[in-house]
Parts: sequence; C-alpha cells; structure tokens
Amino acid sequence: MTDESKQKWQAIFADYELTKKTYSTMGALHTLAEYWVENEIIIERAAVEEVEKNRPTWTPDYNDEDSIGEFRAEQDMAREMHDKTMIPMHRYSCVVMLYSTVERELLRLIENLEKEHGLQKLKWKDIRANGKLEQISKFCEVFFEFRLADFSQYAALTDLQKIRDCIVHCLGDVGLLANEKDKNYLMTLKDKRSGFFAHPNNEIYIDAECIKQFLMEIWGFFISVFNTLDWKIAAHWQGDKLQKTFEKLKSDS
Repeated sequence: MTDESKQKWQAIFADYELTKKTYSTMGALHTLAEYWVENEIIIERAAVEEVEKNRPTWTPDYNDEDSIGEFRAEQDMAREMHDKTMIPMHRYSCVVMLYSTVERELLRLIENLEKEHGLQKLKWKDIRANGKLEQISKFCEVFFEFRLADFSQYAALTDLQKIRDCIVHCLGDVGLLANEKDKNYLMTLKDKRSGFFAHPNNEIYIDAECIKQFLMEIWGFFISVFNTLDWKIAAHWQGDKLQKTFEKLKSDS
C-alpha cells in the first residue's frame, strides 16, 4: 500500500471515530431510501415491458371516446398486477421497514447517550408508555432531559407508527382497527400527508410522494437531534445526499 493510500484510509478511519455515533443511523436511512427507489424503478420498468408485450393490437378511433376508453382499459389490464399488487405491497413493506429502522436507531441513540452519561437506573423498556416510540421518548426526557417530541419532525414518527400498525395488524385495512381513535387518526391524515389516503372500506393507499416525505422528515429529525447533541455527522451524509437519491427515481420515470 502506498503512503498516499495509507494516509487516505487513516483519514477515513479518523473521521469515522469522530462520527461513529451518527454514521450508522444515517447509513441505515440512506440504504433504505436507495432500496425504495431502486425497487420503484424495477417495478415500473417491468410494468412498461408488460404493456409493450401485451398492449392492444388494434388502433382506437381517436374521434370516439368509447373507443379510446376501451383501448386504455386494455392497456391498464396489461400492467394491473404491478399497479394493484406489486407497488402497493412494496410501499407497505417500506413503511414497515422504515419504522423498524426508526426504532432501532432510536435505541442506538440511547446506547450512545448512556456511553456518554453512564447507565441509568432503569432500562427504556421499564418505562410505562403506549408503545416503544413513547417509551424511548419518555426515557430520553426523564434520564437525559432531552425531549424528542420538541423536534418538529417528531410528528412524522408518530404518523409513521400509526400507518405501520395498521399495515402489520390489519393488512392496511382501516376498517379492521378496533380503536376508533386510530381509525379517525388515519382517515384525517390525508389532509396532512401528500400521497396518503385512508378510508374505512378500503385498504390504505400510499403514493410515492408519501414515502419520500417520510424519508425526508425522518432524515431531518435525526440530523436535528444529532446537531443538538453536538454529535458530528460525516461529510458523506451532509448536503443533498437524500435528494440526489430521489432524483434517480425522477430521471428514470
């Protein structure tokens, strides 16, 4: 290995030592964003190929609305499996994975806080609260005087949790939720979240914009938390890293 290569790797490891409290979290979120984008592209390409292969062989009468409608309906049938099954299931799975990542990275946050301040009398799981997210939030507030709920993006974590719970426990069917409060929460969420829709007689609808918004808000949440704690974030994750990943989806569509 040349001296130049050694210096390069030494600099990389030195930077990692300074950013190790934040590096894994940002990396996990970015990896998930890449996974979502790549699979959106793959599924859309497959749908287009299916349309090319099974498109109607006849030419519609462009002066006849019925003829045009019938032609488009046949086109839609060619990609129905991708639009009605693969894309919705993919986005459901991404919501579940994103929320699981959020919980894991919040636990990593606690681990790093305890490395700084020492182990506490209780564990986060000993806190009485409604779900893991609230337990972690209360634990940080009680033992580290650090309120996660004070960050503006924290609401995105709560919204994501509600959607995830409906997907995991009810396969996305809002009507199967036992708690009326949870039903109303999801049905009114469409006014707040672009690309999201919930109705008691249908499964949750999640558009690409909804996934993108969640990723951006959660990315911003962790950056805000780390900056407040004065934990350094590697240059690799600074700037428009996430936006560049989303641009790939736009350029391929």
